[in-house]
Amino acid sequence: MTTKLNLTINEKTAKAIKAYAEEKKTSVSKLAEDYFSKLAGKDVDHKKEKTFVEKYAGIATGKLKNIDAIKDNYLKEKYGL
Repeated sequence: MTTKLNLTINEKTAKAIKAYAEEKKTSVSKLAEDYFSKLAGKDVDHKKEKTFVEKYAGIATGKLKNIDAIKDNYLKEKYGL
């Protein structure tokens, strides 16, 4: 279960935190949760969740055995070679 928590901080600090979160491809909420978990003595799992592409890359199978030949034929037909 999650709950909302409002914080009041310096504007420059807020901008820096947002920039850091964007650079790390995470949210300010996740950064705060990890930090507060550390303060509370809980171990935080820092494994980054896989992206959609990382998760599903390579699992698709199909009937395309020779993709280079298919590309060559397509280009020959398109350009009349």
